[in-house]
Amino acid sequence: MDRGTINQRFWAKEPKETIEILQSSEKDGLSQDQAKERQLIFGPNILEKGKQLSKTEIFLNQLKSPLIFILIVSGGATAILKDYLDTLFILLAVLINSILGFYQENKAEETLEKLKTYIKENIRVLRDKKETEIDSQNIVPGEIIYLTAGKRVPADARLISANDLQIDESVLTGESLPQEKQTESLKIDIPLSERTNMVFGGTLVVEGAGKAIITATGKDSEFGKLASLVSEAKDTDTPLQKTIKRFSWTITGFLIVLILGIFWIGAVKGYSLFEMFLTSVAIAISSIPEGLPIAMTIILAVGVEQLAKKKGVVKKLIAAEALSATTTILTDKTGTLTQAKMTITGIWSLADLISKKLTAKTQALSRLSDEQKKIIKISLLNTDVLIVNPEEKPENWQIAGKALETSLVKQAGEWKILFGEEKNLHQPFTILPFNSKDKYSASIIKDSGGFHSLVGKRQKGNFLTIMGAPEILLSMAELSAEDYQAVLGKINQLARSGKRILAVGFKQLNQNLPTNKAEALKNLNQIEFLGIICFSDPLREDVLEAIEKVKQMGLKAVIVTGDHQGTAMAIAKELGFEIKENNVLDGSAISRLSDEELEKILPQIRVFARVTPEDKLRIINAYRKSREIIAMTGDGVNDAPALKQADVGIAVGSGTDVTKSVADLILLDDSFKTIVTAIEEGRKMLLNIKKVIVYLLSDSLEEVFLIGGSLLMSLPLPINALQILFVNFFADSFPALAFAFENGVDDHKKRIKQHQILDKEVKTLIFFIGASISLGLFLVYWWLLKTGVELSLVKTIVFITFSINSLIVAFSFRSLEKNIFHYNPFSNRYLNWGAGLGIVLTLSAVYLPPSQKVLETAPLPLIWLTAPFGFGLFSIFIIEAVKFLFAKKINVDKPKQTD
Repeated sequence: MDRGTINQRFWAKEPKETIEILQSSEKDGLSQDQAKERQLIFGPNILEKGKQLSKTEIFLNQLKSPLIFILIVSGGATAILKDYLDTLFILLAVLINSILGFYQENKAEETLEKLKTYIKENIRVLRDKKETEIDSQNIVPGEIIYLTAGKRVPADARLISANDLQIDESVLTGESLPQEKQTESLKIDIPLSERTNMVFGGTLVVEGAGKAIITATGKDSEFGKLASLVSEAKDTDTPLQKTIKRFSWTITGFLIVLILGIFWIGAVKGYSLFEMFLTSVAIAISSIPEGLPIAMTIILAVGVEQLAKKKGVVKKLIAAEALSATTTILTDKTGTLTQAKMTITGIWSLADLISKKLTAKTQALSRLSDEQKKIIKISLLNTDVLIVNPEEKPENWQIAGKALETSLVKQAGEWKILFGEEKNLHQPFTILPFNSKDKYSASIIKDSGGFHSLVGKRQKGNFLTIMGAPEILLSMAELSAEDYQAVLGKINQLARSGKRILAVGFKQLNQNLPTNKAEALKNLNQIEFLGIICFSDPLREDVLEAIEKVKQMGLKAVIVTGDHQGTAMAIAKELGFEIKENNVLDGSAISRLSDEELEKILPQIRVFARVTPEDKLRIINAYRKSREIIAMTGDGVNDAPALKQADVGIAVGSGTDVTKSVADLILLDDSFKTIVTAIEEGRKMLLNIKKVIVYLLSDSLEEVFLIGGSLLMSLPLPINALQILFVNFFADSFPALAFAFENGVDDHKKRIKQHQILDKEVKTLIFFIGASISLGLFLVYWWLLKTGVELSLVKTIVFITFSINSLIVAFSFRSLEKNIFHYNPFSNRYLNWGAGLGIVLTLSAVYLPPSQKVLETAPLPLIWLTAPFGFGLFSIFIIEAVKFLFAKKINVDKPKQTD
């Protein structure tokens, strides 16, 4: 087989001819050797990455900042004036700033790229005559694949069979409605959007099932061709990034006015224009937070990497902001709150349900009756799973599929009722795969003696089998009113004890098989109700602790499930919810409420049961109208619209590709605890950004106020341009970077309001801290001059005090709420190393002769070293006093305990 084999119009060929051309087998699939050989020819099934920035380009991009441009212009000006020392230092400052920016941006890019490796998409294929699951990157042309609802189509393929198959092709064609698929050959010149017998890589299966043969992979697929034609889209800023940039430019405008004022005052006071030019430029560069967007990005990138290590993958950085602001968690039950390790605890026939007084206790199921075996066997015929290692003992089976169905198949195997044998014996044809809207699955069994014997029917005919929600099947069953009520009462009784219940039934049809889904579903009435299977699904071991943490964080957890109301209530009570009848709402009740009525009763609802996808959308919209920030979990294809609508859509790792594609957060371990961890991580990231903002901007104001005050008082400039640049690049940068790794100081139990990071209180903190510390430093400077200390020594004292003070106060900014004595200030090793390095460099600037010449410093007597460290302690006292006055007002909500 060569590359030319796939360059054919397979939509115009019959499935059998396509299989022959691609040298495959519908019955056997490809062999492993064939797959390896084709992998060498066609390569992995991945799209070529768009043009990515090289490390050199990332570095050069750091020079695009208008502020850096000002520095470069300043360096050019000093060079023209033959002040080569200042030129060298300014250019060195540009280089250092670019290196820091490069490090931060490159690390952020590497972190985000690494996150992509956490999520893999598997596809069910036929290899070496048996079904198996493989990474979709490893499929090749000629592969026989199976498509099910919720899965992403891995590559272009010609359909061999299609059962109510509908594909969302909007990503490729722009068509918003799903495309119905079929297997008949088409005209050779038909456009791509009308090739209904083909499926295309990157599209999503929204309904039904099918089997297909891969015709093109990777860059040869339609999506691959399109990707090669479209230039890579530029990254867009998140709302948080835009907010910070707007704030930065506001501060920039404010500082530029101040700097121009300083320049004018200095010129009027007789300072040389050149000296004031250098000083003003240095103040501008050190005052404007040009590194703030990069610092923000690395804080978010480090945060999402840490969360990934805790089994939560944040796909979009914007989700971190919404996570920190979340007020209500709408959570599914199965697999998220529970272990999804379902055990069959009871099998009751219709006769049992009508005649026996049931208890919620587990039945003794070591030996099944004939009636119980019948119920299990028919349930297997309506099950769609893949046993990866069928040759092993049932207890060791690895099964891919829905949690309930995999548990059913495994436990049936332990009773010697084998899934594969039952399927081969009766060969069911699924007409309706299970979905959360209909809440049942249905299959057709062709006329066979084996099935007649199983259900005890003598006359010939085909059969329809059905499995699903018991109340749905009861509504279809041919029962007397008395028996109906008796069975419904028993089912409700079992559900209230926490059991999850499946009902099983069948109906004999005539000799003619239904020709389409609609015709088949007409027969879903007057079915024979066989009985029910009860499952027990224990809570996750860590979920009670997580729910308690939710209460402490002031969040509200609400269960939203498709399960029976009684089952959901029982789980809620196990979780410690105070549940009464008015705290539960089911889908039928939701449908009778208007949007306004639903919104009104939301505060009292803790459980939504038997909900449809449409119900979930209404619930989310109602909460959002109440100004709640919603995080919602989901796993099935029908959850995708709700996840997309929620402020934070959360997909479980075992869920469908559709939900993962629209989610903001993916739980690799499916655990509710990971949701709580993600919210904590989001709060931590946003608080760290706040710390950087307050730290950098308060320090910027100190420089402006110190120099401005000196000019207004007709005093010599206390610090020169090169010294300001030194402080900016060797003092401020290290702590700002270390805040990205801040953890463990704040308890993160308080919620940050969305889009309110840069609030009035934070701005107040910036102003008061900056003004207070600069006033203190100015008074020290004024007092030293007044007492007759030599000017060169005074300037050196101001420089070293300003630099070391910036490093020391960073330890106080580790929390904007807690007093420094309430936490270990030295528990952030990155900050310790950064501050230590900054202090060493500052002392070198004062005591090394080459540095003294460049920075115009003088060696201080050792006794004077008490001044910068003493002033640092004074500044910490100032900061702690301001925090005491304003920290409780920082944009957080006092957490309220929720039930």
